[in-house]
Formats: sequence, structure tokens, C-alpha cells
Amino acid sequence: MSYELRAGSERQEARSKKNFAFYILPLVSYLLPFFITCQKTSEPPPVKKEVKVVAIVNGEKITADEFEREFSVLRKKDGPDEIAETEQAQTLRKNLLNQLIEKKLLLQEAKKLNISATDAELEEAMRQAEADYPQDTMKEAMRNEGITRGEWKTKIGENILVERLVAQRLKGKVNVSDNDIDLYFKKKFKDFVMPRQVRVFQIVVKSEEEAINIRSNLIRGWDFGDIAREKSIGPEAERGGDLGFFSEGEMPQEFDMIFKLKAGEISHPVKTPYGYHIFKLIEKREAKKMGISEARKKIRRILIKDKYDDALNTLITSLKSSASIEIKETLL
Repeated sequence: MSYELRAGSERQEARSKKNFAFYILPLVSYLLPFFITCQKTSEPPPVKKEVKVVAIVNGEKITADEFEREFSVLRKKDGPDEIAETEQAQTLRKNLLNQLIEKKLLLQEAKKLNISATDAELEEAMRQAEADYPQDTMKEAMRNEGITRGEWKTKIGENILVERLVAQRLKGKVNVSDNDIDLYFKKKFKDFVMPRQVRVFQIVVKSEEEAINIRSNLIRGWDFGDIAREKSIGPEAERGGDLGFFSEGEMPQEFDMIFKLKAGEISHPVKTPYGYHIFKLIEKREAKKMGISEARKKIRRILIKDKYDDALNTLITSLKSSASIEIKETLL
């Protein structure tokens, strides 16, 4: 091909490219915002959930979610049938909010006074609380309460801080003398009756089938203590299942049937949130009036608790009087 033909061909190709650029580039510029818009539309930014607030205490919020979680726990404790959506329910909601406000004020005061609890102290408090539950039933109990282990740990920590705050306020002020105890007993002696008590051994297992089999073996004469140590998931298993003496009402409601047993009798399996229980009644003590010597420890605890409650109420009243509290009644 000659130079002229090649040059002409190259000039024509260049013009074609120029014409392409002339028509295409403006079109791209025109369509580019559309493509960008489409891309943005396909991936919309996350919408922030509106945080509803039921109260503000000295600038700290109590959210509606927090309030409803606490109310849900309250409903589970009392039973849904006990708290209907009525005027009674509204009163309970207002009382609950007041308790949350008071707790917020107390925790703020504890923080102000540098009152704290270490993580090791919290773990030890949790370990002691867990010891009251049969093996592997703590998680189930928390599920029934509707709380996580972390939330439970937080609640324990808050209780410790409040107790330390009140103890600091009461330091050197709680003195219960023998004379105080004697005067209290003279006024309230009719209230001091030793209720009937029972001493009971128990075996706790996870399944009803296992409980039935164990009871059959016990009826045939197998040793209760040995089986408790081997099979029971209860914390008292190492003691052969010995629960010691307790009064009616001190244990879960399912335990009330024990008081109908005769000494030496073994119960049928009883279901509770902890598992299936088999009880053996060891001894019964009938109710009797208490003397001053028997009542002394109980009276001392009562008087100390009264002083504690008085100090707590005085502190709450004082904190409320100087606090900024805003309540959103419409969200209750």
C-alpha cells in the first residue's frame, strides 16, 4: 500500500475515532449520574432505629427497650395471667419505672463516690449464686427469667454497689442493743412462732424416666444417700442429698407436698424448673412458740434490716429532691 493511501486510511480512522469520541463522551457524561444514582439506590444506607426514651435521670436515659425487658421479666415472675393489660398493669408499669429511676440515682451516687466492685468480686458473687442451683440448671433458670448471663452479672454488680453505698451511709449508725431486742420481743412476742419444719433428703435428675427408675430402686431398699451422691445433680449431692431442716414456704412451691409425707416416706418424682426431684422425709418438727433466746438472732436481723431500709429510703428521697428527672408518660 502506498504512503498516500496508508496516510489517507489513517486520517479516516482518526476522524472515525474523533467522531466516536464526539458522540459517545457526551452520552456517557449524560448517563453517568443515572448509573451512580442506580448504584446508590441498590444499596440504601442503613436506617437508624429511633431510640424511644421513657425517662431521663440527670441526663442519663432509660430507654423503652430497657423498660420493656424489665417488665417482661416481671410478667414471667408473676405469670401473664396475673398482670393483664388493665389499670393494675398500668400501676405496675409506673411502679417499675419508679424503681428504675431510683436505681439509676443510686448508681449515679455510687459512681460519684467512687464505689466499685472488681470483676473478681462479681465472679465470686455469681459463683455463690450459682451454687444454689442444681447442676446445669442455671442456664434454664436464666432463660425462664428472660435474661442472659451478662445481664445477670450486671444486675449482681448493681446490687453490690447499692449495698456498699448504703453501708457507707450507715457506717457506725447501726447499733442494735440487747435492750432493743427485748423491747421488740415484748411488743411482738405473738409473732414469734417456730413454724413446723421438716428435714428432707432429695435426689435431682434431668429426666422423669430416670427418676422413676431410681424411686423403684429406693423402694426396693437401695441406700438413698449413696444414690444421691452417685446420681443427683443437686448441690447437696455430696452430703447424700441432705437439705437439712426448712419451714413451709421457704422452698419453691413444688416442695409444699413434702409436708404431707410421713417420716421415712419416699415421694413420687416432682417436676420443677431444675429437674425431677425424689424426696425422703427424715424428721418432722411441729410448730411451737419461740422464747427470747430463740428469737434473739431473728429480731436482730429484723432491726438491722429496718435501719437499712430507713437509710435507703432517706437516701433515695434526698437524691430525688436534687435530681433532674423527666418522665415520658405517653410511652408507658
